[in-house]
Amino acid sequence: MPIALLRIDDRLIHGQVAFGWTTSLGINTILVVNDDAKNDQMKAMALNLAKPSNVNLYIRGVEESGEIVQKFSQSKKSNVLVLTKTTEDARKLLENVEGVIKEINVGGLRYSEGKRKLTDLVAVDGNDVENLKAIKAMGIEIEFRMLPKDKRKFFKDFNL
Repeated sequence: MPIALLRIDDRLIHGQVAFGWTTSLGINTILVVNDDAKNDQMKAMALNLAKPSNVNLYIRGVEESGEIVQKFSQSKKSNVLVLTKTTEDARKLLENVEGVIKEINVGGLRYSEGKRKLTDLVAVDGNDVENLKAIKAMGIEIEFRMLPKDKRKFFKDFNL
């Protein structure tokens, strides 16, 4: 299973992603799908510093990433963690990957004005709900948890 996980996390790479998920899933490649990170050298350098040293990092824009994910899904050598910063980026990516991803993880969407908390670490607004509903309509399971050892909560269990 070359695409081990697609995770939505507004912090992208941080300790929990870098060590919790990569270790648990045997990740050797992280693909960050985010236009800002692709176009900001400082952000890209910070992401590169945050990843484990034995993991390859690719930072690509949303539009180009569908084809990249398709290629990774057929790779024999790569075990890939795909990270998006927003539900919108995840939705756009999933619309272009033709069924190679069956489940996504929502790990961190910080609370701000106008958002509703679903879990301690995930808050959504109307756009997020619409994007998640569209993802679910593609037949993709949506789970919420910060770390692999945490209990899974599912999108279908929230009244949205």
